[in-house]
Amino acid sequence: MVWTEVTLNRDDPREQKRMAVLSTGARLFNARGFDRTSLDDIASELNVSKRTLYYYVKNKDDILFECSRLALEFMQEAMDNSKNLDMPPLERLAIVMRSYMDLLSNEFGACLTLSKDRVLSDDSRKILRNGRRKLDLAVRELIQQGIADGTIAPCEPKLATAALFGAFNWVPHWNTEGDRDAYADIADNFLTIFLEGLRVRNWRGTISTDAKD
Repeated sequence: MVWTEVTLNRDDPREQKRMAVLSTGARLFNARGFDRTSLDDIASELNVSKRTLYYYVKNKDDILFECSRLALEFMQEAMDNSKNLDMPPLERLAIVMRSYMDLLSNEFGACLTLSKDRVLSDDSRKILRNGRRKLDLAVRELIQQGIADGTIAPCEPKLATAALFGAFNWVPHWNTEGDRDAYADIADNFLTIFLEGLRVRNWRGTISTDAKD
């Protein structure tokens, strides 16, 4: 991506360019690693000077923080939808985890799991970890609701949630060439495995794991 490619949308050119910096940073962090990527590398990819980047970000850490923050922000809608009591807990759980896999298929989502937040300031880490915790608790709550209504077999929600995120978070590590459709297929397979594992054996309801158009 070069700088001129992001100036086509004139509604907010500064924000367009800031997002180009973040997207390029995330892509390089994911490919090379955070420690092995410099601001010079990001500037070179955009065909601008390093000095130009400082109009849009404070430093390399700021890029990582913003990429991760935006990724967690993306999940808010899915978490809101998970509160829809018109759907059974397993159905809502599938929606949340499918949205999470969709997130992992893009640069910001992959950055959230491939780049560790230990390099960030205490305040930045706290914000990101609170965001992750909200997501974790939302999934735990869905599992707990399923146990309560008899559609999910009794289990430890904390461990079941850890297993789900452990499997999903590892995908960007090995599916480096996968496109969005490939991630959707992986989500289908993972959800079939996990939801069948969670579901009470004598429950006769059906869970839709097909990707929505």
